[in-house]
Amino acid sequence: MTVAAYAPEIINPDATENLVILCEHASNHIPADLNNLGLPAEELKRHIAWDIGAEAVTRKMCEMMGVSAVVAKASRLVLDANREPDHNTLIPLESDGTLIPGNQNLSVEDIQNRKEAFYDPFHQAADAVIERHLEAGVNPIVIGMHSFTPHMDSFDRPWQIGFLWNKDQRLAQAMIGLLERETDLTIGDNEPYSGQDLYYTMQRHGADRGLPQTTIEIRQDLLADDNMVTQWAALLAECLDECMGRADLMKREYF
Repeated sequence: MTVAAYAPEIINPDATENLVILCEHASNHIPADLNNLGLPAEELKRHIAWDIGAEAVTRKMCEMMGVSAVVAKASRLVLDANREPDHNTLIPLESDGTLIPGNQNLSVEDIQNRKEAFYDPFHQAADAVIERHLEAGVNPIVIGMHSFTPHMDSFDRPWQIGFLWNKDQRLAQAMIGLLERETDLTIGDNEPYSGQDLYYTMQRHGADRGLPQTTIEIRQDLLADDNMVTQWAALLAECLDECMGRADLMKREYF
């Protein structure tokens, strides 16, 4: 079945500030032609369908800082843009114990159709936004904005925020250091996931260009209302402003 293309939203498309935010898991929306992937509506409210609160923080930061962002408009259950094109969870068969009926027994053509509809538009938009900054003489920081469920596999996750990195630790360690200096938050260093395992978007759009980059993960229970979202956005904006003033972070380096 051919799926209609789902272009991401670009926030502040003309901005050329020193920061670009990418939010792959912003939405829990399933396009109508995919029939909710066979899931009841209640499942789509869970963390398996989206990174709850990540889009709200992204939008608030764009409002505060005047920066560009690329925001996906369909659920990660349809296709997870933060995966290599041949990754075995690119189109998940199950998530946190929930079987995804509409993702079972897909043909090669089905998978290719989803890539063309959801994967390629997101990454092409991210490429275009970042290249526009580079052409304007700006080397932007690249941020992946995510959130994580407080409980996973019978484990209560203690971190309130985490920073993921693969080979280039510059930005992650700078942000961790700033937050340790300014707050009493419990901060994850490559937690609750490791960027050495799941880092495709940041690797492709940031690290492969030599740009400083990190994935930010905020615990979802701390994004429960607009006031919480605003506080997190303001805190991250303040830290990123300081990072953007550091010459050692803003130059292009390859690791």
